[in-house]
Amino acid sequence: MELTDRVIRILYVDGTGLLASDSVGRIHLLDEELRVVRSSPFVRQGRPLYGLAVHDGWVVGKDRMGAVFRWSLATLELVDRLDPATVCDPSGLVPGEEPSPVSSRGIGVWDGRVYVTSGYHRQMLVLDLHTFDVLEIRPNICGGSPMEWACTEHPTRHAVSDKKGSLRFGSFADGVFDEHVKLDDGNIHRVRWDARHRRFWATQDFGEGENADVANGVVVVGEQGEKEAELLFARDDVEFVAFSPDFARAYSGGFDGELHIFDNSSPELRIARTVTGFPHQLSDLTVAPDGDVFVLCQDGEIVRLDADGEFVRAAGFRRQAVWDIQAAPHDPGTLYCATDTGVAVVRVVEAESSGGPMLRVEAEHTTALGFTRRVAPLASGWVGITRDHRVFRSEADGTLRWNRELPALPHTVAVSPDGSRALVATNAGAVELDTGEGRESARFDVDGLPVWAGVYLPDGRRVLVTRNGVITVLDAGDGAEVMWRFDQGEYPKRIRAEEDRIYVVGDGGLKEIVIGLGVVARWAKLLSNTVENAVIADGLVCAVSYGMQLAAYDYESTRFRGLLEDLPDYPKAMTVLRSASGTAYLLLGHRTGLLSLYRLQQGAGERPFAKVRDRWLARSPATYTLIRHDHPAPSRTPAGLSPQP
Repeated sequence: MELTDRVIRILYVDGTGLLASDSVGRIHLLDEELRVVRSSPFVRQGRPLYGLAVHDGWVVGKDRMGAVFRWSLATLELVDRLDPATVCDPSGLVPGEEPSPVSSRGIGVWDGRVYVTSGYHRQMLVLDLHTFDVLEIRPNICGGSPMEWACTEHPTRHAVSDKKGSLRFGSFADGVFDEHVKLDDGNIHRVRWDARHRRFWATQDFGEGENADVANGVVVVGEQGEKEAELLFARDDVEFVAFSPDFARAYSGGFDGELHIFDNSSPELRIARTVTGFPHQLSDLTVAPDGDVFVLCQDGEIVRLDADGEFVRAAGFRRQAVWDIQAAPHDPGTLYCATDTGVAVVRVVEAESSGGPMLRVEAEHTTALGFTRRVAPLASGWVGITRDHRVFRSEADGTLRWNRELPALPHTVAVSPDGSRALVATNAGAVELDTGEGRESARFDVDGLPVWAGVYLPDGRRVLVTRNGVITVLDAGDGAEVMWRFDQGEYPKRIRAEEDRIYVVGDGGLKEIVIGLGVVARWAKLLSNTVENAVIADGLVCAVSYGMQLAAYDYESTRFRGLLEDLPDYPKAMTVLRSASGTAYLLLGHRTGLLSLYRLQQGAGERPFAKVRDRWLARSPATYTLIRHDHPAPSRTPAGLSPQP
């Protein structure tokens, strides 16, 4: 058997093997060859399982809507499910409150009891592990923020983290967690006890204070809760930290796609080796008793390494995703889709029936350059950027015209109004190239910060947005004079321009920003996580979030119009199509390679989205080569400073 659905979490269980939870609510046991040995039954209400814990022969899990499950570890048979809507204390809810989606990982197991936040984030369930009786419903330890991790590895002192950067210390024995330290402005995905040096390690998503949305990594906290040191090695979310069985090594990584192996033989925080070349961002890691390391990538691939980071084997998971959709400039019926394998060309065909447009995949062009993150159309073909730090140009038939190496991980690509230049936003600033031959013509630096989005204004001026939300408008000439600078304060995911205004999506929703003025409108209501993409059509704003949501708003009033939740997988790409009669349709691209078509509706009392059809792109295993980089031991760092790898 093979895994057919993307894995969300992995956990090695001594004496059993590698457990994996997936995006449709099932768990699987894998053997040493990363093949499926057995799987749990199909769950009709199956949703991504982020929380996963094992204790005393039971597997406990929590899905993204707060449903809590219990399986037998020996057989993986499903035994219990608690519904997120009804297992609650009604007296603690606001009128009309419903469970809210969240990718929370936190499950605490201590002394035969399970502690887990439910679909109502202000409440915590206390369950009997062996009967699954609900013993108590109490206020959440973390207030209104879901518990993100629970560390019970210390014999008496427990640590709980949340999604707002707080780390709390106490004990599940009495439920008192009254000691608090602030470590991040975002998620603390993982907290682990370092038994060798008697300290806690915690991950950061954003960084804190002056480093917020600039640099982040891991933070070390002493046994009494005092912050001792940090190492800021990342420019994106850090998802995990774990230790070798003897605690001589620590492993950490995340959305930068790099695995850092720490030498933990002494208390100094030091990265001894970095492993790169994974096919995707890294989302989880677990260590076997023999020291081998299992790394989970965001695309569902599982890679087994030895303790030193040498490749052992991989699962070969067949994956696909649609990251971006752009229409050909002179043919809106031809769509270029940035995918895990390259670029797919999809043709919109007018259907003779009333079923709406058909989607016909005309070609799938493989680049072998890592997944294509964004694509920008040209009069003939496109320019794309890939996870392997490349920018390339292809002709309309898929023929590769050129490809160039970039100085760092790219995030967005845009083409100038005349099609002669391409602007690539990277972690090392912005790079501009001529589209004819791919020659680099300029680099642009903004305070030495990662640039996460860039676009051209209609008059050729360049707009750059840093990871921490600083917008800089540069002139269209060679001098790159700064014409306007504005700090909108939140990290971006994408940007587009119209006349004298830009639209930025990311943390904080979709923002409409007038050049020279600032934010004039924002759409974000009821979106539970970062906004990934947005479009505007016929007075309707449509936005998708990392919470697997699709929302609609009125453009003029910003009034909320409707919401779809529990989408099939994470939506990434979106565009608007029109039929021959002018009817507007919304096309979404998802992680699973799914293209979903919705008819947009604006009638009184109508829901804004009516599903028309789904179309899946073909899946295939990733091709990649891992590279190990050794780091020499640095000179001693003066006390109080944060060393850099």
